[in-house]
Amino acid sequence: MNGEADCPTDLEMAAPKGQDHWSQEDMLTLLECMKNNLPSNDSSKFKTTESHMDWEKVAFKDFSGDMCKLKWVEISNEVRKFRTLTELILDAQEHVKNPYKGKKLKKHPDFPKKPLTPYFRFFMEKRAKYAKLHPEMSNLDLTKILSKKYKELPEKKKMKYIQDFQREKQEFERGLRQRDLVSGMWMKYIQDFQREKQEFERNLARFREDHPDLIQNAKKSDIPEKPKTPQQLWYTHEKKVYLKVRPDATTKEVKDSLGKQWSQLSDKKRLKWIHKALEQRKEYEEIMRDYIQKHPELNISEEGITKSTLTKAERQLKDKFDGRPTKPPP
Repeated sequence: MNGEADCPTDLEMAAPKGQDHWSQEDMLTLLECMKNNLPSNDSSKFKTTESHMDWEKVAFKDFSGDMCKLKWVEISNEVRKFRTLTELILDAQEHVKNPYKGKKLKKHPDFPKKPLTPYFRFFMEKRAKYAKLHPEMSNLDLTKILSKKYKELPEKKKMKYIQDFQREKQEFERGLRQRDLVSGMWMKYIQDFQREKQEFERNLARFREDHPDLIQNAKKSDIPEKPKTPQQLWYTHEKKVYLKVRPDATTKEVKDSLGKQWSQLSDKKRLKWIHKALEQRKEYEEIMRDYIQKHPELNISEEGITKSTLTKAERQLKDKFDGRPTKPPP
């Protein structure tokens, strides 16, 4: 019997979610390479066969054996594991091709409700009564009794449940047809909108080419840029460094990589960015005072330009570094 492990292995815990650069074709190639390296008489538990897999033989293209091993753990976590590895790879191939297969999708609230069958109507109507009469019975025993009772019903009584089912079935089918009709109408509107949008964009591009003198760039505001917080200054700097190493990285990848690093910085390193932020703040205040004098009509208050860019924790860290005594509790 091929059992399923209750606890994750060290490999499963170490597997990064969503390794970079794996396309669907790459994942299917990985599974095919694994299949080609399985023993001909694969009848062991999948974990046993998996532990003997030579991942260097599985490696392909730019994917090393370790990368293939980690990706396999990530994929296998999405499929059942109580079969042989040969069977499990077939499941994994199906999952990669169709990741939504077998998953329950949420129905639209307006989707027509499917009618209950005649027997199920009888069952729902009588179940509470029989459960009260026979509290010692299990659900399975109650189902057996009610199934037998329904079969023994006279045709006249049974016809009542059948007619109710037929009536609701017709309403259900009407609802389906109405839903399809509405869906078709909406699709037509969407298609018309997309066609008109494309036509508008073509006409606008043509107009810009024919009348470049009429297209004016929006005038940018000449108000000085507000100063950044210490964390914003640090993030901007680290982002540039990160993109030098990985110029093809997406914004999400940069955020995920740098996300928690600020909170883990030492006090000494964080102080460096606090001082930079304070210097930038001081320069901003001087520039803004000069700007306000030149533009009195903007009605900008002094309070608006002297607002601190430091958090409470950053102010306390700076005070501690400056040797300022800690304020006693009230």
